[in-house]
Amino acid sequence: MAASKKIQGESVGIFRFTIEIGSRDESRFRSIDALVDTGAIFSRVPGSILRDLGHHPSGRESFELGDGSIVQWDVGDVPVRIGDRVRVTTCIWGTEEATPVLGTVTMEQFLLMVDPTRQEIVPIVGPFQMAQRGKKYRAALEKIDRSRTYEPKEAVSLVKETAYANFDESVELHIKTGLDTRHADQQLRGTLVLPHGLGKGQRVLVFAEGEAARNAEQAGADFVGADDLIKRIEGGWLEFEVALAVREMMGKVGRLGRVLGPRGLMPNPRTNTVVEPQDLPKAIRDSKQGRVEFRTDRTNLVHVPFGKVSFAEEALVENLGSLIEAIVREKPSGAKGQYIRSMTVTTTMGPGIKLDIPATLSTTTGAGV
Repeated sequence: MAASKKIQGESVGIFRFTIEIGSRDESRFRSIDALVDTGAIFSRVPGSILRDLGHHPSGRESFELGDGSIVQWDVGDVPVRIGDRVRVTTCIWGTEEATPVLGTVTMEQFLLMVDPTRQEIVPIVGPFQMAQRGKKYRAALEKIDRSRTYEPKEAVSLVKETAYANFDESVELHIKTGLDTRHADQQLRGTLVLPHGLGKGQRVLVFAEGEAARNAEQAGADFVGADDLIKRIEGGWLEFEVALAVREMMGKVGRLGRVLGPRGLMPNPRTNTVVEPQDLPKAIRDSKQGRVEFRTDRTNLVHVPFGKVSFAEEALVENLGSLIEAIVREKPSGAKGQYIRSMTVTTTMGPGIKLDIPATLSTTTGAGV
């Protein structure tokens, strides 16, 4: 089994919940108390319990923690019973001293979610109910020919025409890739500074001390600090859009992984948000101008904004072209078959408009994929 790289938040439980772990043939089940943790993607069970139930690891995979560090854990598919339902879910083989954890993948398989206010698990209802589309949405949809695909200029023009919300909506690119993110060499992740920015002010926070902190303040960072900022964030304060850190601070900032990681705010060298002190002015300037991060999610999709409806068509087309060019340039080495399977542009509230892939790639990158 090829190793893969997945984000796995630090295991800090919200509350305890009893689940039952089954043997391979589901003839035996053993109850365990697990910490419910929305920061953990996969559930974790002590290896001794799994071995006692006849399980063996199916492979060893790499996981990226919220602080950017990489660890390797044994994994395997295990029957789990909650109530009268049984689902086979991927579990991490934990050490004997590691606390069992109920992760989000397992909860989703059971159509369950966390109610943080009442500190309990509740059924998922809303996300699976068919929404009744409003008149404005249906009117916008009628302007789109669903049987065809559009060249970038046509799509951008149509995006602006079909925007109907009473606020300046974001314009987004959604890509379905042919990647399999279970494999380490098929991970897509990168950043770029859009030529015309994102059209909104980015509040930049910098973790730094001493001379580096003074440089960050002079460069226009909105919040600069060290232990004081860490304490505020641990208390629930998150009024910023970008977090940067000098390398020397990561030992302290690492404990914020469970808070910042799931929100995409954790400083990470791979996204150029962990920088050297002398590089802080450029990093702050790029963040405020409109640096965006793109990456595949668990379903191998990419979702990334590239402007606002209020932008001129030419600016949106140029931003879109730069974004697609960066995504093509960062094509993972292990990609197989068709890299980009579909591309759609849309607004925050509006319907999607499919892009003509060959036409889009030829006009924005000069090469097919």
